[in-house]
Amino acid sequence: MSFSASNAPVKSATRAFSIQRKSALALVPLALFLIALILALSGSDYETARHYLGNPIVSILVILTILATVAHMRIGMNEIIDDYVQGNFLHVLAKAANFLFSVAVGLGSIYAALKILIGF
Repeated sequence: MSFSASNAPVKSATRAFSIQRKSALALVPLALFLIALILALSGSDYETARHYLGNPIVSILVILTILATVAHMRIGMNEIIDDYVQGNFLHVLAKAANFLFSVAVGLGSIYAALKILIGF
């Protein structure tokens, strides 16, 4: 396994690059779906919005959008951290905070989508 200038394995950088590009590609139709959903629900009351979001297909697409967005966000922030955060301790702390924030946003969003889907 070869190493880059920062002594990180090149394979992991290639994997992150691949996931970043795949999530960006997946987000194009998912974002268009989400925009269409928001436009369709604008002006609707709470029960109508809940009815639309309670549809299993819509919920699955919303959850896929959440997963792709969180993965894309985490990798993008990791790149910024790698480029701009100096010092080993701060670098590790920033990456840990980025990971925990991404997990919290992802789990919270998926929980909300599932709560609407299940209906409690």
